[in-house]
Amino acid sequence: MEFPHFVLARLYENVEPLDRGDRYEDPLQAALDRSQSGRVTGGGSQLNALGGIEYAEIEIELANLDAALGLATKALEEAGAPQGSEVIHEGKVIREFGALQCLAIYLDGTSLPDEVYANLDFDAVVNELGSAAGPGSYRGFWQGAQETGLYFFGSSAEDMFNRVEPLLGKLPIGQNARVVLRHGKQSLNPREVRMPRH
Repeated sequence: MEFPHFVLARLYENVEPLDRGDRYEDPLQAALDRSQSGRVTGGGSQLNALGGIEYAEIEIELANLDAALGLATKALEEAGAPQGSEVIHEGKVIREFGALQCLAIYLDGTSLPDEVYANLDFDAVVNELGSAAGPGSYRGFWQGAQETGLYFFGSSAEDMFNRVEPLLGKLPIGQNARVVLRHGKQSLNPREVRMPRH
């Protein structure tokens, strides 16, 4: 079948290529196959100045820009697409979609006392923060030269932060953490909080 309409789905999320395939491309292809309305043809990532993924893109060919486009964005939303995601056609944004907000926690990787890093159980910290943020909220991390980013997704970044803040304030590694609520696209009006040292 011919699918003459080429679009890009842009997802403002730090998602690695393998995870992008599992989380988004495979469910999207399955939905398009069921309706015989398109196919996924590729994907890529745009890095930011620090080497983290600023956004991921999925290349899609669609039968039309009406029902097929709606089906594609619905499938991506059901897979967990963040707010501010975009469909781009011929260089223009033709639709915004996405339901979830991101709470990004950037742990200080350089300026805390040595014993904080020596005694750190990274997996335990991730599990504790993920439990507080909400079941299934944790989606991965990014390791930078000075910070390690942890990414949590849910219906409200403010609500997740309200649950996570008391725990983060008690954890030794939570000191001086940089927290970004509604992390992603600038139009989401992200809010940044710096955790105190103790």
